Amino acid sequence: MDLKDIKPSGRDIVITHPGTEEPLNITVSVLSISDPAMKKIKRKIQDERLTLERKGKNFKSDEIEENRNILTLSAMTGWKWGKDAKFNGEVPEFNRKNVLSVFEELPWFRDQVEEAVSDESAFFTTSK
Repeated sequence: MDLKDIKPSGRDIVITHPGTEEPLNITVSVLSISDPAMKKIKRKIQDERLTLERKGKNFKSDEIEENRNILTLSAMTGWKWGKDAKFNGEVPEFNRKNVLSVFEELPWFRDQVEEAVSDESAFFTTSK
């Protein structure tokens, strides 16, 4: 087996109620943090941090939160909301504005996506 052939693949996760862990009929498609598309975004954030550090400055807490949101959003490739799942009374279209709005009002939603993205082993499938 050539190790170069071992690569992560995207996967779907089910968003659950943060208290009961019951499925909420929302599926989010995500990429691995090691996916090539994610490397570019991670490098951009790291470059911003290095630039600030060279100037003797640090990230502010709101910038850290914004970068966390952007990184998690960037790992998402789509979402599907079942007919009984709503946000502010409607099923939101998958776009940057709506995802960030959900993250802002429902930090537990972002946390679940972020946790799934960081579970690197879950992105590798085994074939026998």
